[in-house]
Amino acid sequence: MLSGIYKDYMKFFKYLGVGMVGTVADWAVFFVLIGPFDVLSMYAVAISYFVGMVINFFLNKYYTFNNTYKKIHFQFLSFAVVAVIGLGLTEVLLYGFTHYIFTGPSDIFLMISRVIVTFIVFVYNYIVNKRTTFKIFQ
Repeated sequence: MLSGIYKDYMKFFKYLGVGMVGTVADWAVFFVLIGPFDVLSMYAVAISYFVGMVINFFLNKYYTFNNTYKKIHFQFLSFAVVAVIGLGLTEVLLYGFTHYIFTGPSDIFLMISRVIVTFIVFVYNYIVNKRTTFKIFQ
């Protein structure tokens, strides 16, 4: 019984570590796009989210879940669907936080909102990917 809990516990922390790598890449692209390139934040978050998604897929497949499923396109499609739903959640939540909760012209409110939204969507992505993408496609 404890070995199952420990295994899930370790997977969660591996997923968290991988998520940090993907998030750093996501945020780096995001800030480059909204800073020097002056891209509208809603477009920048979509582009940066995709970059993080690709990095997260491959690291989670081979490191977190040690998954050897050969038909990678099916697995990536499942991961992408979960990520697109997560992107939708990110967009809606980011809009809600920046327009209704943290209102103001400062980029600090955008950052605070982005941190909160990232955590919420992270939990959603972990639960769904664990139960579908890396469990069904083994």
